[in-house]
Amino acid sequence: MGYDPNERIARMKELMKPIDQQIMMCDDRQDLLALASIMATTAKMIFIQQLGREGAREVLTSLVENKYG
Repeated sequence: MGYDPNERIARMKELMKPIDQQIMMCDDRQDLLALASIMATTAKMIFIQQLGREGAREVLTSLVENKYG
């Protein structure tokens, strides 16, 4: 399912709303880190299921390199 760039951005913003709600529900640093941990684990599993192990590895490596490289 492909979106044009404007539709994709709008859809991503819509999908972020419940995540933003959960972030706002975090009471402290420990809650926030727990949420981030489960989100990272879930994201990793989605990438593996949808792209396979090598595709997931490429995406996650790219995220780390582009952010911190």
